[in-house]
Amino acid sequence: MNSKEIKIKQEILDLQSKINEWDNAYYNLDNPIVEDAVYDNEILRLKKLEEQYAYLFTYEELKNSPTQKINAFASETFTKIRHNEPMLSLNKAYTYEEIEKFIAKIDKIAVNYSFYIEPKIDGLSISIKYKNGKLWQAVTRGDGLIGEDVTENVKQIECIPKEINYLNDLEVRGEIYLSISDFNNLNRMLELENKPKMANPRNGAAGTLRQLNPEIVKERKLSAFLYYIVNPELHNIKTMTESFEFLSKLEFPISKETKTVYTIEEIFEYINNFKTIKTSLDYETDGIVIKLNELKYYNELGYTVKFPHSAIAFKYEPDTVSTTLKNIFATIGRTGLVTYNAELEPVTLSGSRISFATLNNYQYIYDLNLNTNDLVYIKKAGEIIPCVISLVNKKEELNVFNKIITCPYCKESLIDSETFLEQYCINPNCPEIIRKRLIHFASKEAMELDTLGEKNIDFFIEKGFIKNIDDFFRLKERSAELTNLEGFGYKSIMNILISIEKSKELSLERIIFAFSIKHIGAKVSKFIASKVVSLDQFIDFDFEQLTSYDEIGPKIVSSLKEWCNNEHNRSLVTRILDLGVNLVYKSNAKSNILENLTFVITGELSQPRSFYEKMILENGGKITSSVSQKTNYLLCGEKAGSKLEKAQKLNIKIINENEFYDLCK
Repeated sequence: MNSKEIKIKQEILDLQSKINEWDNAYYNLDNPIVEDAVYDNEILRLKKLEEQYAYLFTYEELKNSPTQKINAFASETFTKIRHNEPMLSLNKAYTYEEIEKFIAKIDKIAVNYSFYIEPKIDGLSISIKYKNGKLWQAVTRGDGLIGEDVTENVKQIECIPKEINYLNDLEVRGEIYLSISDFNNLNRMLELENKPKMANPRNGAAGTLRQLNPEIVKERKLSAFLYYIVNPELHNIKTMTESFEFLSKLEFPISKETKTVYTIEEIFEYINNFKTIKTSLDYETDGIVIKLNELKYYNELGYTVKFPHSAIAFKYEPDTVSTTLKNIFATIGRTGLVTYNAELEPVTLSGSRISFATLNNYQYIYDLNLNTNDLVYIKKAGEIIPCVISLVNKKEELNVFNKIITCPYCKESLIDSETFLEQYCINPNCPEIIRKRLIHFASKEAMELDTLGEKNIDFFIEKGFIKNIDDFFRLKERSAELTNLEGFGYKSIMNILISIEKSKELSLERIIFAFSIKHIGAKVSKFIASKVVSLDQFIDFDFEQLTSYDEIGPKIVSSLKEWCNNEHNRSLVTRILDLGVNLVYKSNAKSNILENLTFVITGELSQPRSFYEKMILENGGKITSSVSQKTNYLLCGEKAGSKLEKAQKLNIKIINENEFYDLCK
């Protein structure tokens, strides 16, 4: 090799090593360190270099490249299961010309063929087996040959049927994902509980499916689309169109955005139309999958180690833009947690004008080697604030922004967490911590003081009306002064005072959550409230006795004891009680009339399904998604499908809406 070839070979080896590292973070750690836009650019560059300079490598060297294999492995945490048939990835196309090449290869083998198109879901691949009509096993893709047994976790996903009206052995494959709305809700709850937020829905889905506690999986409301049947000939299925009809008939969740097409022009039309459609969907998709519809040609077309030749994924340009990072600054949360933020040269992204983005913590800044005046890529997903994802131009040397060591609001020194990933301001008199706690106390999720928005609270703080939490309950004593404030009339002040009076009737968990105790989120607050019963019992409650419950760990107990032993907090609770505010725990259950009864809901009803689900839960009942011997009632509307047939076969009691209302009386 000459000097140029030596340099090129080293460039290829370095690129392979870098992509191997990225693959490991994405597939195995559920924590991608670069965005799809960056990854796709580099994997394309590697492919072109390997094709052009293949003569510099042995067959074994090229075979081990990340362009030729799935860089994933089965976790040691779960039982390893070997797939009966390999779970392959898909080759990707980024231009119309690549789609034309894909079709040209098919044209050499197939005649009178068509295509089946569906969205490319950004989630986690899964294979699910059914025996005698019951969900028997669910396995992740892993490295394509060996995956992880996540059966119990998959059983927690409501839309995946636990029983089907088909007794032959069946293996179906698809994608598990976290909807954008559930992702945003989950991140809001994590933020309220002062826990790290999920980076994106794909991370949320992958991390959730690998939880050791199935209850967490159930709470996070994963979703799924199934789109492939293994060995379809065993089920007399000849096309992808028939596969989807078969899945639909058995009530598997399938995408509604699929289409059978016959020409390349129709494929290009779908690509153009779907680019707009995908922006309104409640799940993340960065492209479409184009599959040969006629399954009889699949074996003849063949496979590589990594992907089949019968399908290809077309990827759209990602929703990223580049701009200049003008400044880096820190903000402080209600528990003192430090968040780093970026001020940007304003730029339009997904229809919004963006001037600021999150940088998470300092480790994130260090890992990306970010500094002021850098040209960076930013991305926006769902309702989440835009995030800086990488440099546009990689720096040869470390040139990173210096870590902030003092609180920008009170100038006290910041401290690092045990993991050194987070920083905190621990000054109890920090004006920003006090402000954020007052805003949180009044929030909808806490004490529901709807009329006291952030601007009003800031104004009341500035005027000296509110300094501590108990001052909210003293505002009625100063109603005359308040009505004379500029911008506030008698009616608006009365509305504020009425909402404060109403808050005194809330259940105990609201004020526990409103206190901003570290590690104590809304769910944990409710559990604690059910044991403490009333606010006057809270400050001296023996929290050690809660460790026998799964919901409570040593960190939570330690945090509760630390907060309740603090004299400032003890005085706060005493002052609130002296003002006549003694919240008690109130269960959401209206009755136990449906206790020990299990319901399945099907068909078109006069109210949304959530209406009936709420009634069932409020009256002590349970809800499942599939009919079984354990089902007590099938609440049935118009156009019911296989659930009605199965209920009839199992002699399950079938009721209409009126009969359901009678049950709840």
